[in-house]
Amino acid sequence: MKKMVYAALFLLYSSMFSFADTKANIKSGSILHCWCWSFKTIKANIERIKDAGFTAIQTSPVNACLIGDNGGMELMSSSNGKWYYHYQPTDFTIGNYQLGTRDEFISMCKAAKENNIAVIVDIVPNHTTPMIDKVSKEMIEYCGGLENFYHKGKNQGIRSSIINSKVGGLPDINTENPKFQEYLGNFLKDLEYCGADGFRIDCAKHIALPDDPKDDEKLPNNFYSFITRNRNMFVYGEVLQDVNSREEEYGKYISVTASNYGKLLRSAAKNKKFPAKGIVNFQNKASPNLVTWVESHDTYANKGESACLTDFEIRSAWAVIAARKEGTPLFFSRPKGKEAIQFPGESKIGDAGNDEFFNPEIKALNRFRLEMKDEMNMFFNDENGILYIRRGNKGLVIINPKEKELNVEFKSSLPEKKYSDRAWGIKFKVNKGLIKGKIPAQKICVIY
Repeated sequence: MKKMVYAALFLLYSSMFSFADTKANIKSGSILHCWCWSFKTIKANIERIKDAGFTAIQTSPVNACLIGDNGGMELMSSSNGKWYYHYQPTDFTIGNYQLGTRDEFISMCKAAKENNIAVIVDIVPNHTTPMIDKVSKEMIEYCGGLENFYHKGKNQGIRSSIINSKVGGLPDINTENPKFQEYLGNFLKDLEYCGADGFRIDCAKHIALPDDPKDDEKLPNNFYSFITRNRNMFVYGEVLQDVNSREEEYGKYISVTASNYGKLLRSAAKNKKFPAKGIVNFQNKASPNLVTWVESHDTYANKGESACLTDFEIRSAWAVIAARKEGTPLFFSRPKGKEAIQFPGESKIGDAGNDEFFNPEIKALNRFRLEMKDEMNMFFNDENGILYIRRGNKGLVIINPKEKELNVEFKSSLPEKKYSDRAWGIKFKVNKGLIKGKIPAQKICVIY
C-alpha cells in the first residue's frame, strides 16, 4: 500500500516541477560529496555549500541498512561503528540510523532547493547485507521469494563472475527481475518526490549490460534501460576501470566515473608535476560523459590509496578537473583532523567533514567553472613547471605545485588590465599581450 501512495505522490509532484534544467546544471557545475554527513548536518551547512560554489551535493546511501556494531557511529572502529554499513541494504526505503529519517531527508532537500543546490543520492541496487535474515521479508516476498530475489551465480566466464555473483561477500540481487525493478522503482520515485535530483549507482559495472551473459532465469539484461526510463535525472555509475569495465557501453546510458584519470591526477599532485600534454586525456572511452574526482570514498576509506595526499595536493588536482570544461567534478569531503592520514579520529558518522570544501581556492575554482561554462580549454606549461589552464580568452587558472615562488610571464589573450586572483587577491597585469606577476609556493590562482 505504501508503495502505491509514494507513486501517486510522485505523479503529483512531477506534474508541478521540471528537472530538465537541474540535470544540465549538475553536469556543468560541481558536486560536494557529503560523505557520511547526516541529513541534519547537510541542511545546517547548505548555505556554506552554496557560498563555496557547489551546485549539487551527494549523500551517502539513504536506504534502510544493517545496524552494525550495536549501532555505533565511529567512522572506522574494531567494535562500535563503521561507515560501510549503509552500503548493506536491508530494504529500499528512505532513512537509516546513520544518516537520519525520511522526514529529515525531505527537510534537507527543501533547504537545498531554496539555495539552488541539487541533491544526488547514492543508491545500492546491486546487493544486500550478507545477513539475509535482516533483509525485509516484505521486499523478498514482493520479488517472488529468495529464489527469485538473488542471482543464482552459476554462470562461468569473466563478465558473468562480475555481474551475476557476490561482490565482497554481499549477496547479488537479481536486478533483472521485473518485480524487483518495480520495488526499486517505487523507492526511486519516493526519492524524487522527497526532492532528489539524481542518483549515483554503486557497483554499477557489476550490473549487466544488455549483451552481457544472462543469469539462469534467462531474463533480459534491461536494468539500465529501466533505471533511465522516463527520468530526466542526473544519473552516474561507479564503473571502476579495468580490462572488463566496459565504460564506453555503460556511458551510453549514464555518466561513469573517471577512475583512471583520478589516479593519474593523484600521481601528478604527489610528484608536484602537472605535465599539460599528459593530463588532457581522460583515459576513458565514455569521455566526456564522466564524473571526475581526485579521490573517492573508496580510494580514501578502503585501501587508503589517496589518504596520504595533503590538502594542497588535493586542491592542486581539483584545480585541473574544476577548471576544465569537460566532465562533472566531485569533491570528496574528508573527515576532520590531521591531513594526509586515514581516519584521523575527530569525526563520527553524521558529522560534517573538514573545511577544505570551503577553502578560498576551492571556492574560486568552483565559481570559475560556472563563469567559464561555454569556453574551450587550453593546457600548457612554462619552463618552471607551472600549469596554466586557459578558458577561451576569458579566464585562466595557474597552478604552482612547487615549493618556491615562481615568476609568471607569457603571452596572453586576456583583456589588458590589472587582475586580482579570485582566491588570494594576488596581483597580475596583462599589458601589450603579456601577463606578468608572481605566484607563491604551492598556490592556485584564478583569474578572470
